[in-house]
Amino acid sequence: MNKTRNEVLNLVYMAFYVALSLVLTYLNELFPIIQMPNGGSLEYAVIACFVASYHLGWVRGVIVSLLSWVIGTFFGLHYFYVGPMQIALDYVIPYGLLGLASLFPRIKLGNFTISNIYTGIVGCMFLKYASHVLAGVYFWFPAGEAAGSLGAWIYSAWTYNLAYNLLTLAVALIITPILIYSVRRLHTVKFVGIKD
Repeated sequence: MNKTRNEVLNLVYMAFYVALSLVLTYLNELFPIIQMPNGGSLEYAVIACFVASYHLGWVRGVIVSLLSWVIGTFFGLHYFYVGPMQIALDYVIPYGLLGLASLFPRIKLGNFTISNIYTGIVGCMFLKYASHVLAGVYFWFPAGEAAGSLGAWIYSAWTYNLAYNLLTLAVALIITPILIYSVRRLHTVKFVGIKD
């Protein structure tokens, strides 16, 4: 009975995180910050995906992240599509990567320890950024440049994708740990993805 209760509770939490991600994505649409012409802005929704990964583990975190994208797409919250590979690089892979945050290790440097909350957020955001850069190089390159050219790499990595991903990283590094530590202090919810 206890196992069934835990499974139902996990499904409820997953539904909550998907709904939270959708609300945050909708807020992005209403109040965009650094809105790029072919998509990309400060993405509050990553916070829900990161918290889900640390709370429920990486498998459920990936499911929550991907469901957030799929359901958001049904509601018209993601609308820059060129083809299947572009969709994978701009949406499926980056969203899936967010759910992997709890897999990252904590790092101990002498007497100083960096929580896997921080390493996971930084690692996943870097991988997400890399996926967006690849999409930009091959699908969103600037006029006068060819796909895969040096100009396309510079434009995608530096001009287009860097600013909004750095801003998203900064916001996630501030808000995600605050939310996690606040909830953990209540001692009512166990975060299975945090490596203490």
